[in-house]
Amino acid sequence: MTRRLVIHVGAQKCASSSLQASLRLVAQASKGGLGFCFLNPEQLRGADQALKKNSKTTFNYIDRVLSGQSSSKVVISHEMLGNRPALVCSIAERALEAHSFDHVVVSGYSRLQSNYHVSAFSQWFFRDRKRLVDDLKVLSRYNLNWRQFTALERSLLALSLVGKDRNWYSNYQCFRDGVKNLGDSVTVVSCHIPTRSHPYSLLEHFLSSTGMPLALEELESFDVRKNLSFHPVLIHGMSAYLSSLRPLQQSFFPLPHEGNRWLFRVCERLSAGQDLMAEFDSLFSPRLQHSLIGHLDCRASSSNKQYCDLMSVDFSYFQPSDEASLLSEEELLALARDTAQSRNAEDIGHFDRRIQNACMQSMRAEIVSS
Repeated sequence: MTRRLVIHVGAQKCASSSLQASLRLVAQASKGGLGFCFLNPEQLRGADQALKKNSKTTFNYIDRVLSGQSSSKVVISHEMLGNRPALVCSIAERALEAHSFDHVVVSGYSRLQSNYHVSAFSQWFFRDRKRLVDDLKVLSRYNLNWRQFTALERSLLALSLVGKDRNWYSNYQCFRDGVKNLGDSVTVVSCHIPTRSHPYSLLEHFLSSTGMPLALEELESFDVRKNLSFHPVLIHGMSAYLSSLRPLQQSFFPLPHEGNRWLFRVCERLSAGQDLMAEFDSLFSPRLQHSLIGHLDCRASSSNKQYCDLMSVDFSYFQPSDEASLLSEEELLALARDTAQSRNAEDIGHFDRRIQNACMQSMRAEIVSS
């Protein structure tokens, strides 16, 4: 029996949760035709550290996972693997040498860097106090008043001025170089996730691109779409509050990767959210955000073209908009200062207090109810 292992490497914010949910359903419906394991992140971190130390314990966890799989088609998945090419390549070699797999496929997805950053901000960064403070430090360095900007604008400004873009070309070149010595026994595949302008079935693409056809009718019924997003009032309120705390002052707010279900219940209680967001739109023109996103798209364009050529991906997924332009540091700062001067600081201060009060009232109601 020919055996195939697929190592799904994410990346984060690249539809990984949706694909993992779909694969769980497919594995259940296939009745042994497909094995699926969502890997334990702590165990993976331990394996990565052991690999760096050349420890004999490196593959203890991976061996337990792979030895427990009896199917001819197996998928193991965790998005943090996308940041650990050395570990992924070692797992591929181990699967071939010690677990009777005949072929290994390393599969991962990508997305436009600006979309990646906005999505990550809306799920994690808005409540990541260290990241918020770092953004404030960048603005302070350039004598910009952080209170004149939304948290997302501050994050995009900091990324534009001092940050680095996710480099898909470098990522997948590392994967390809790392498995080169394994010859034709290992394949690396990648693609941009589906978009509104370029839609496709993620599950069908994954199974096809990794060479794992399954005899299941109505495959589209297993195609799960999980797009977790918090209410924009909560995002603005929490980030504004956390940004204003003194260095040693504590907060009960959940950190990134904590309390998601609780925060979603809080969002459901934000009855004033629609009115507050109408005021938000009048206070904060989208011009700065659109310009920063266009700048980031242009900045990453060259490396994205290299990635597309390397992995045979349609570059139109990464093509900057016609209005986008690459801005110099002076142009970025001039745009930011013009935006700050055009906004009313007193109105923004009043709005921030109202939006924080709305969040606190909803949080209190949720705490009391439980």
